[in-house]
Amino acid sequence: MMINRRLLALLIKESTELLRNRQLVIFLTIAPIISMVIFGYVMNSNVTNLRLSILDQNQVTISRDFVDAFTANHVFLASRHTNSQQTLTQQVERGEVDAGLIIPPSFDRDLLQTGKSEVQVVVDGINAYSSGLAKGYVSQITTQFNLDLLQRYQPVSTGLEVPVQTEMTLRYNPGMLDSWFFVPGVLGAIITLSAILAAAVEAVREKDQGTLEQLLMTPVASTYILISKIVPISALLTATLLICFLVAHWVFALPFRGNLFLLLLFSILYIQIGVAIGLAISTFSENKLQTILIGIFLNIPIILLGGAVTAVNSMPLVFRWIAQINPLYHYLIILRSILLKGAGLEVWGLNAIAMIVFATVTVLVSANRYRSQLS
Repeated sequence: MMINRRLLALLIKESTELLRNRQLVIFLTIAPIISMVIFGYVMNSNVTNLRLSILDQNQVTISRDFVDAFTANHVFLASRHTNSQQTLTQQVERGEVDAGLIIPPSFDRDLLQTGKSEVQVVVDGINAYSSGLAKGYVSQITTQFNLDLLQRYQPVSTGLEVPVQTEMTLRYNPGMLDSWFFVPGVLGAIITLSAILAAAVEAVREKDQGTLEQLLMTPVASTYILISKIVPISALLTATLLICFLVAHWVFALPFRGNLFLLLLFSILYIQIGVAIGLAISTFSENKLQTILIGIFLNIPIILLGGAVTAVNSMPLVFRWIAQINPLYHYLIILRSILLKGAGLEVWGLNAIAMIVFATVTVLVSANRYRSQLS
C-alpha cells in the first residue's frame, strides 16, 4: 500500500511538472499533428501542375486539339505560349516552365499526306522522378490522341501505324538520375538541421549549465559574444558543405556546371539564416531539451516545404504559397540551378534577393533578442 502511494505521488508530481511546462506540452501535442498534416499533403507521389510552355506553329483545329489533350487531365498546365523555340528553351532553362511542347508548322499537312507527324516535348530533367512520370504521361496522352484520330478519320492505310509521334528531350539530366535531384535537397536539409540545432544548443549552453551569470560578467560587449557564437559554427558548416559537395561529385557523379564563388556565397548566406534562427530559438528556451524540441519542430516544415524531397509544384496551392516564404526553397533553386544548369543570376536573381531579405531580417531579429537576453 505504501509503495502504491509513493508511486501515485511520483506520478502526480511528474504529471504536474509536465503540465506546467507549456512549451513542452505544446510541442509534444500540437507539433506531431501539424507534421502529420504536412506529411499527408506534401509527400505526394503523383505529379500534377507541371507548367507547360506551348509553341504551336500550326495553329489549326487539330493542333489545338492536341494541346487540349495535354492539358485536359491537369498533369500539364498551359502556363506559357511562345512564338519561338529559342524562347521556349530559355523558359525551361530558367525554371519558368517544367516542359515545352513544340508542334511543327506542317503538323496537319503531314497527317493528311503521309498519315504521320512528329511533335517535340522538352522536359526539365533535374527532378528525375517528375520527368520520368512526365515522360509516361506524354506517352499516354499521345496514345489516346492517336486512338481518337484513328476513330475520327479512319484512314485506309492506317494498319498499326501511329499518326502522331513524340520526341522527348530531357534537359540537364538526360540519364534521369534520381540522385541529381535528391542529393542537393538532402544537402540543403542537412545544412538546415545542423545550423539551426547547433546554433540553438550552443547558444543555450550557458543557460542550461547555469553559467550565464559568468558570461554576463565577462568584460566584453554583447556584440562580441554574439559574433563568437556565430563564426565558429558557420565556419565549420561551410567546411562540411564543401566536403559534401566533393563526396556527392565522387559518389553520385553530381555535376558542377556553375560559378563556385556564387555557390559558396549563397551557401554561407543560407548558413547564416539557419544560425540566426537557432539563436532566436535559444532566447525562447530555458534548457537544452526545449531547444532541441523547438528546433526539430521548425525543421520538419522547413525541409518538407522547401522542395528538398518532393517537387513544390505538386503540392496544394496553399503550400506552394507558403513555400515562397521558406528560405530553403529559394536556396535549393539556386543550388540546383548552379550545380545542374550552370545558370547565373539572370535565372535565379529573384531567389537571391529573397535570400538576402531573409538573412537580413533573421540576423537582425535574432541578434536583437540575444543582446536583450544578455543585458
